[in-house]
Amino acid sequence: MRYAAFTVDVDRDANLAERGRYEAGSRAIAGLDTTPRFASSGKGLRVLSELLDDLSIHATFFLEGDALRDIAHHADVRELLRKHEVACHGVCHEDFTGESTGICLTGEQVGQVSKESRSIVRDILGRVPTGFRAPYQHIDDIGLGALAKAGFTYDSSKTEKMIDGKIAPKELDSGLFEVPLACGKDGQGKKIVSYLWPMHEGKRTADDYIGLASSFRSGYLVLATHSWHLTETFRSGPLDAKQCKIEVGKTRKVLEGMLDQGIKFRKIEDYLGDG
Repeated sequence: MRYAAFTVDVDRDANLAERGRYEAGSRAIAGLDTTPRFASSGKGLRVLSELLDDLSIHATFFLEGDALRDIAHHADVRELLRKHEVACHGVCHEDFTGESTGICLTGEQVGQVSKESRSIVRDILGRVPTGFRAPYQHIDDIGLGALAKAGFTYDSSKTEKMIDGKIAPKELDSGLFEVPLACGKDGQGKKIVSYLWPMHEGKRTADDYIGLASSFRSGYLVLATHSWHLTETFRSGPLDAKQCKIEVGKTRKVLEGMLDQGIKFRKIEDYLGDG
């Protein structure tokens, strides 16, 4: 059996790292600066919840603390996420390694952020997350060690190559499991990563990701996207209803294409729990 995870990063709209700034902003749009926005992320969360219900897919949502607090003021997030796994994605989209901001967090700081992130999810949703994805997917051994020490079970920040069509979680020396995204080939044999960002920005098609899935032979294939990417693009800003429908259609096509191949979707916590 081939298994897959559909994972969603729920964070600030069009998240933007800025040099020398701890907290991420949002890409500036007409009349606004880079102050964090969350409207597109919240709208996208509702749209994705409907799509996943329609396809009977249970997903894993990596929730940024600030985004979750904002969205909870405008939507019943407990109901929207009731069927899905909830996991953590930092508090204010911190760059753990400093690769984009120049501010590198210590292991102690990563531990503090991860614990605060978990507390926010627990307080709002009434569940204790066991998984983490670092903002920007920036993580190193110090950060992974801090997550393990903080009591997380797994991380899903890294990207690894599919070898002979195989990819699967692996246990690290810390006892933490790494559940990586995949790097493989599309239908034309070109390199592709299992993050849907390029598709929503007009640089990839749904068929490219279906091609990636067709080369998947065994293990656990992790797909990822942003909730805001269903209702806003980094390139053009917020989308109108017609454009939003197009992005939802692209995502549906990828997921249905994988289901048609006999791939079964499972939440990360369930897949690891059966391991």
